[in-house]
Amino acid sequence: MAAPSQQPTEKLQRVGTRTDVREYDGRLRLLAILFLFPLVGLVVQLYRLQVAQGEYYHQVSSENFVREVNLAPDRGMIIDVRGRVVAENRPSFDVYLTPAVFRLRDDAVSELKRVLHMSPEDERRLQAHLDARSRADYVAARDITRDQLAMLESVRAELPGVYVVVSQRRHYPYDALAAHLLGFMNEIQGPELDNLQEFGYLRGDFVGRTGLERAYEPILRGAPGIERQVVNVSGEIEQDTIAADLLGSYRRIPPVAGKNLHLTIDMELQEIVDEAAEERVSGGIVVLDPRDGSVLAMFSKPGFNPNAWSGRLSTQEQRESDNNPFHPMLDKSVQSWFPGSTYKVITAIAALEEGLITAEDTINCPGYLQYGDRRFRCWNRGGHGDTNLRSALAESCDVYFYQLGLQLGIDRMASYAYEFGLGERPGLGFNGDSPGVVPTREWHEQHSPGGFQYGFTVNTSVGQGDTRVSPLQLALAYAALLNGGTLYYPRIVDRITAADGQVVFEYPRRVRRMLPFSEQHRGEVIEGLRAVVHDEQGTVFSHRLPYMNVVGKTGTAQVRSLESVRLADGEIVFRDRDHAWFVAVAPLENPQVVVSVFLEHGGAGSGDAAPVAMEIIDRYFREVLGWNDAVEMAISTGDDAALRALFATSAAPTPSIPDSRPASAGTLLPGESPLQRALPDPSDESFGDPIVPDTSQAPGTPAGWLPVFPVVQDDYEGGGQ
Repeated sequence: MAAPSQQPTEKLQRVGTRTDVREYDGRLRLLAILFLFPLVGLVVQLYRLQVAQGEYYHQVSSENFVREVNLAPDRGMIIDVRGRVVAENRPSFDVYLTPAVFRLRDDAVSELKRVLHMSPEDERRLQAHLDARSRADYVAARDITRDQLAMLESVRAELPGVYVVVSQRRHYPYDALAAHLLGFMNEIQGPELDNLQEFGYLRGDFVGRTGLERAYEPILRGAPGIERQVVNVSGEIEQDTIAADLLGSYRRIPPVAGKNLHLTIDMELQEIVDEAAEERVSGGIVVLDPRDGSVLAMFSKPGFNPNAWSGRLSTQEQRESDNNPFHPMLDKSVQSWFPGSTYKVITAIAALEEGLITAEDTINCPGYLQYGDRRFRCWNRGGHGDTNLRSALAESCDVYFYQLGLQLGIDRMASYAYEFGLGERPGLGFNGDSPGVVPTREWHEQHSPGGFQYGFTVNTSVGQGDTRVSPLQLALAYAALLNGGTLYYPRIVDRITAADGQVVFEYPRRVRRMLPFSEQHRGEVIEGLRAVVHDEQGTVFSHRLPYMNVVGKTGTAQVRSLESVRLADGEIVFRDRDHAWFVAVAPLENPQVVVSVFLEHGGAGSGDAAPVAMEIIDRYFREVLGWNDAVEMAISTGDDAALRALFATSAAPTPSIPDSRPASAGTLLPGESPLQRALPDPSDESFGDPIVPDTSQAPGTPAGWLPVFPVVQDDYEGGGQ
């Protein structure tokens, strides 16, 4: 144990000798030199700043301060299918002031009020900001006119701390055309800022509110930048040399421009749709390509001017919009309504697939169906007599479909409606595209007073009762029926490009599902739709196009029961008039366009909606596609070879990918992001969440197809033509 205890003593004795200390002298000198050089450099720099140039930097620091200016990114443009810009940016002159400098002049507030024509409320807010001794710069006015800008520049010396920032405002060159589709932007309100700050938004920023502007906000917006400026006590920006001395290289982070949206929409066709519906008061129209689900035009009336809503909206404009009973801000092309007789194709295909009828089987129509103690009328009070499927569709016989509906039961009809995409959101992803309502036994038990009653089946069979469908849903459903059985998601954005034109992403067509119906049964229903237009007894015969096979179905959806008296539209209060529908596909040989027309309180499908749809189809092929010469030759000479060659050579536009996912309210849709879900959607007035089909079947009633128990239901006057 003695040896280990002596080792520390020996080491201490060795370190204490003079020879051992010299061993550390070299290292100590090296450390001293390493510390000395930085210290000398620091002393020299302090001397330069405090003594040699002290007066200069004292003057700079006392007369200048640093101001941070947010740099808004260039928002991406929205461009139609032919390269037309439909949403762009324009310069906006916004007036800011720095309170600490602005207060140096006593009459600054009154002078600024004079130049900017500030309202008493704007003046009050400005004064409150100054009284609060806030150091944050204040936005005194946005988007001032060029005359105001010139006047402000002329008195700039009298308004210390006031400066102008050139920003951007959204501009829509086509004004109200396609307003619901494009949407509008406005400034973020106070409570919203709490939700949006995490996404980089600041007070005063603008954000998309409806339409594509809202749905694709994260893509269109880009990323903001920042610039640090050195300004003097007058609010003037100092020279770059002074800024470089004070700030160094960290002076500017440039913004990143947003991406551009290239649409499938054709603004020439959009204008044609607008003109075709010019005389109509209210409604929604969808035009799409049945070969891939591409939306070619979307229309809703009454509309609004997105330029006004994205900028200086006058009190009068706001009041007119709020008081309009037809809700201009509501996109009626994606909201759901009673579909009327356009729904009869669902009942027809269901009855054929279930083997309840053949296309040649007839049902007698005496003009009404006596159902328990209620009478459900056909639009033709005199009746259609013995009617088969083709004539029932052509003449829109209600009694024929009443009988089919009762034999099918409400749940079996619903299951076929779901195959066509009804009762679930189409997947557009904006403007609150409604799933509509496909009523089932379970649905009525939950929503109808007294629960389900079998009379509800009668109304559902002809698209009345609680059935609701949007123009977009019907366009997609009829497209699937005519294109060979492919149900697509709607496709409205073709691709996304960067500011330099490079393609960032391309949207393929998306298949929701394939219709599991036989080709024969689809063909039999399509033949009935052809008869609607081309048979003399068809409801649209007088509006047919002489050079093209157009197929479709009219619908007249009853809004209110008018008992046993049928009145002309002119004798009915407008709000009680029927909704008018027509869904058309053309040409039959090679379908290239689907037009779904809904006119709110528009009257009759055959007399009101059909002419609108036919005008759109006619002008689409003549003007948009440029086939007028071939059309005129076919009409004048009867030689339609050139026209049919054009029909035959038109190929499907885009490749497709299968996608069977339902577009439900909880799923992020194409173009949607968590940011979009953080934004409130004031236009979302859908009728409810998607309904899960109920596979249970109502008890059949084969003996005459009439149950013996009464039905509590108002008389239905007949969906009509």
